[in-house]
Amino acid sequence: MPRVLKPAALGVLCALLMPPTPATPADTAPKARASSDDLDRLVIEEVKARTEIMKNLRYLSDEIGGRLTGSPSLEKANKWTAEKMKEYGLENVRLEPWEIPYGWQRGKAEMKIVEPDTGRSLLVASAGWSPGTKGKVTGDVVILNVRTKKDLEAYKGKLKNAVILRQPPSRVAPISDLTYLGTRPEKKDEPKKDEPKKDAPPKEESKKADPKKDDAGDSGVSFKLQPPAKDGKKEQPKEQPKKDGGGFGGGFQQFQNELNEFLKAEGAACLVSDSGKPHGLLVTTGGWGRGDRAAAEGGIARVYMAHEHYDLLWRLASREKATTRVEVEIENKFIPGPVVVYNTIGEVRGSEKPDEIVVVGAHLDSWDLGSGTTDNGTGSCVVLETARTVAKLARAGSPPKRTIRFCLFSGEEQGLYGSKKYVEKYKDDLPKHSLAIVHDTGTGKVTGFGLQGRTYMKDMLDKELAVLKGLDGWKGLTTGGIGGGTDHWPFHQAGVPGFACNQDVDEYRLTHHTQSDTFDKAKEPNLIQGAQVMAVTALRVANLPELLPRK
Repeated sequence: MPRVLKPAALGVLCALLMPPTPATPADTAPKARASSDDLDRLVIEEVKARTEIMKNLRYLSDEIGGRLTGSPSLEKANKWTAEKMKEYGLENVRLEPWEIPYGWQRGKAEMKIVEPDTGRSLLVASAGWSPGTKGKVTGDVVILNVRTKKDLEAYKGKLKNAVILRQPPSRVAPISDLTYLGTRPEKKDEPKKDEPKKDAPPKEESKKADPKKDDAGDSGVSFKLQPPAKDGKKEQPKEQPKKDGGGFGGGFQQFQNELNEFLKAEGAACLVSDSGKPHGLLVTTGGWGRGDRAAAEGGIARVYMAHEHYDLLWRLASREKATTRVEVEIENKFIPGPVVVYNTIGEVRGSEKPDEIVVVGAHLDSWDLGSGTTDNGTGSCVVLETARTVAKLARAGSPPKRTIRFCLFSGEEQGLYGSKKYVEKYKDDLPKHSLAIVHDTGTGKVTGFGLQGRTYMKDMLDKELAVLKGLDGWKGLTTGGIGGGTDHWPFHQAGVPGFACNQDVDEYRLTHHTQSDTFDKAKEPNLIQGAQVMAVTALRVANLPELLPRK
């Protein structure tokens, strides 16, 4: 039997369906609030029937494009999203500034093999915040096998203009294998003992695990340290030492710094890393280092190379008694700093406890090889849609009891800087933050939230979010969660319940950080479902009798 809406909910529904009209004194009279169950259904129907996700995502992707932190395009996106929030009726809309030490602009990156003379061009892209080669350089390709500072002595005087490879080619899963980033089955679904297990996905394909650095560390290159060559034969790399050092010259980071300084002093041309993705996809990542701009500009150029080409170059460089040479030219530009960047923030004010906050967030910045659609235009536009829906329901008589604050962070790709700045700015208010939820894994349906070990919340939230069981793709809450890979993490570390969406991976492992991160990959039904999940969750938590518990 169809469910009949209560009179209060019918009033809200009528208000939602009516076109906007000029305010009259009667509009200031109290409107009946829908019940929680009716509000869930009104939210789900509003997003389904009147979504603006794809319209907004198309503009963000095609007319603004890639939004590198510190770039004019990101500032344009900040201003545009602020205007959207105002259009949707949010209050206290603002751009909250913070600074990065210096900016960076990508230039050309070209490389071709000159010995053997095959005429093969190699597909490369610079790591972010890395310098160029200061002109066209021709040099030998060298597989550098070193473990300690002492091992570097064997290469002294031999690396002028050298192009350095530090790791064997990645093991790249075929595009049909999507067992990646949160989609690994629960233990109950693991293969039985008599069934073969699938190989684990390569480490290079996962999203950042350490929020303090990008996935390539300060140098932009992941180091798998290798033993020196013996008798002229290339050895397979051994297990990488732990990064806390031990006998590693005072620690992994210290050795890495020593290596970079050595390569710089020896005049090496650039460091090359495998993009680790199939079918010619390029990856970029990286960020500003701890030093100043002059030190960065004087460092070593760093590039990511298409996996197929890296594999080829490694095979050629591994030949006995044969030289492999390439011609390389890289141009990048550093922007003097400090450079002001922004988080875009707007609110739907709480009707009963306006000083208590539920955060709904995503990151607005992106990489610049593509248009930043799936990482993370999708999340940004889901947040805008959630804001539109919550604000419309509030005007129709069902405002949240707590303030829902919509945050589009910047600097996520370089280490969660925007959300860290938010947590720092509002540190005194964090005890009154009930929840922060973040959408940041592309265009796949939201399957649930990871509770980050807060198991004591599961039963209560399962009950509150029961209506989501009716949405295609929703599987429920899990007790784990995505580690430090996105903007929920600074909240979690500060004691605020911070949850990232678990999502179907869809094509995310192929698109994120690549030139294929474009609007055509976005899937509207999945994003509608994501906005429904975010809006129901935010309103349910905002309307609870108490803040979410903390232990």
